[in-house]
Amino acid sequence: MLPVVVLGVAVAALVPEAPLFALALSVPLVLILVLAAPHFVIRLVTALDRDRLHLRVVPVGWRLLPRRLAQKDVAVGDIRKWEIRTYDSLRNREFWGWHLWGLSAAKGGRYLYVMRPSGPTRGRGVQLDLGTGERLLIGSQCPDDLAAALDLVTSTR
Repeated sequence: MLPVVVLGVAVAALVPEAPLFALALSVPLVLILVLAAPHFVIRLVTALDRDRLHLRVVPVGWRLLPRRLAQKDVAVGDIRKWEIRTYDSLRNREFWGWHLWGLSAAKGGRYLYVMRPSGPTRGRGVQLDLGTGERLLIGSQCPDDLAAALDLVTSTR
């Protein structure tokens, strides 16, 4: 925000028609900053216990997300298969659908939770295939640890 203000003041001092030009320049930049803010505020919290995998998008009080995406509990017994994979949003069409800041609900019971991608269009995570036919791709900074925890929990059942 500070660079936008400094640029606006500098342009206003140098150009006679500056107020209009500075306004035309700074409004889109401020709008971009406001729209980018949720990327730094919301995050995915993943917790695994003996019976369930809990997915929570925090801050919890944020009302723009539908409940089915903001909170999801998956019974460990429902998980049929999991694998570590890289998701490329431009090449993999299976999760194309409704998107909002790294969350997606696509046709056929597919849900995408990639909050902090590893690149502009890519994210790593663990894909779960459930007995209900749903498919979840859970983004993680440590997908190997999540897969190992799933191995441990399912092997003790």
